[in-house]
Parts: sequence; C-alpha cells; structure tokens
Amino acid sequence: MSLSKKLEILKQKSAEIRKLKNEVYEISKTAFEEGCHAIFTKYEALGSFSWNQYTPYFNDGDTCVFSANTDYIKVNGEYAEDSDWISEKIITNYGTYNRDTKKYEGRVEVPNSGYDPELAKATREIQDFLNLFDNDFYLDRFGDHTEITIGREGIEVEDYEHE
Repeated sequence: MSLSKKLEILKQKSAEIRKLKNEVYEISKTAFEEGCHAIFTKYEALGSFSWNQYTPYFNDGDTCVFSANTDYIKVNGEYAEDSDWISEKIITNYGTYNRDTKKYEGRVEVPNSGYDPELAKATREIQDFLNLFDNDFYLDRFGDHTEITIGREGIEVEDYEHE
C-alpha cells in the first residue's frame, strides 16, 4: 500500500473517531441531564449535589492528569462523608486493633439519631450515577479547575481553587 493511500485512510479514520467522540459526548450530555432530573424526582430531601474537578498543579514527578472528584461529593451543601446523616451508626470507641485477627476488639457502635436513610441512599445513587461518565465528558462539559453544583433549578459552575 502506498504512503498516500495510508495517509488517506488515516484521515478517514481520524474523522470517524472525531464523529464518534462527538456522538458519545451528545449522548452523555443528554443522559446526564435526564439522570439528574430523575434523581431529584426520586429524592424529595435532595436539594443539590456537587463535586470539584481539576488537573493537579504538580504530582511529585508523575504526569498531572485531570480528574472529576465524583466520589467525594457534597449533598445539600455538606460533604456527604463528613455529614451527620450518612451513617446508620456512630463509632464511639474503636477498641484495640488485634494484629493476629486483623480486627478491632472492643469496638463500640451506637445508633445515629441524625441518620437520614433517604439522603444516604441518594448519596450512593448519585455517586454511582456520576461514575458512569468519564473524565473526558466532565472536562468537556464543565471545564478544568471548577466546582459543579447540580440543583433542582439547574447547573452552576464556579472556579475552584486547590493546592
């Protein structure tokens, strides 16, 4: 096969890839919007959820790579994992770690009166939903160094400062 033929095939394949990437982005955008609407419809207590996304400035010599931090989200303006309502139980005493059994002995847990099963379930569903989309979608849709808040009234994108 001649060089000119190979270059022509390369141009065609590159055009096909661009077209497919655009199709994937448009499908992802529509699915994202419909999925967000479905989540808000399902959970009355949910007012908003948000996450940040950015490319680190440095990474100890490794290549800096953009990432949407969709596992560490805010729900109703509060980081979910730090909230009072996320856990059914509160650990009041971790006990002592047994190296042989690799378990804590004497651990004490009590019921959490602030636990909200609806918000806890919504949080897990939101995280699962957000993980369906890749970083390319998040970067193309919302940009770099941003915090995204999805609310019942729409989407807000703000600049995000980080380390």
